[in-house]
Amino acid sequence: MPVSAAKDLENRIYRAWEVYTDGDNSVIDDVYDIIFPFCLRVCSKTCGQFIDSGDEETSVARLALLEAFEGYNPERGRFLVYLAQVIKNRLIDYKRSEKKHFSIPLSFLQKGHEGASEYIDEDYIENIIDGLARQDEIVQLKNILREYDIEFSELVDSSPRQAKTRAKAREIAWSIANNDVTIDYFLKKKKLPVKMLENNFGFNRKLIDRYRKFIVTSTIIILSDFQCLKAYVIPEKREES
Repeated sequence: MPVSAAKDLENRIYRAWEVYTDGDNSVIDDVYDIIFPFCLRVCSKTCGQFIDSGDEETSVARLALLEAFEGYNPERGRFLVYLAQVIKNRLIDYKRSEKKHFSIPLSFLQKGHEGASEYIDEDYIENIIDGLARQDEIVQLKNILREYDIEFSELVDSSPRQAKTRAKAREIAWSIANNDVTIDYFLKKKKLPVKMLENNFGFNRKLIDRYRKFIVTSTIIILSDFQCLKAYVIPEKREES
């Protein structure tokens, strides 16, 4: 789906939320056919199997849609990302409790989603689920990095080129994130605890200084629990091969 169409969908759903917050609850019905295919895709991905409108998980998703309209705050990031997270959380709760009764009008539970394909396609749904969360995390990361006098654009040139060096730099980041003393220093001073890393952990000072920006960024990702970006800082054995 073209970028313009993707942006249009985001804008339409956001405008619907604004109308909802002004007291017009019926706006959810107006955008239902646009948004619910996305909800079903999140259900399928969360459950690891195809979910259609006849499955019980669909009712959970409809409840989550109402909850998202009710609880969304623009400070949380994009609406669709927030909605996806609410759906995932409610499905996990549902699977754990196996509750099968929902306090919601039957007419809403029985809604279909015919004709929705003209609004949203599978590739775009996948892009939203896997892409928007990552984009929002990057925006948050950029803001945090500025507190450490690092610009996001600097990371490419300041990152280790060799897999072995990257692995060592990541090891340093994880060492910081797994120690209360180094965490406290890192968060309060807004810089790496170089002396502690060198004296207490035995890390090479030259490597710490040279790849400071990469190590700082990796540490922030770990401590901030950025689920999408964390994949980039998890040590992998294949890097050393």
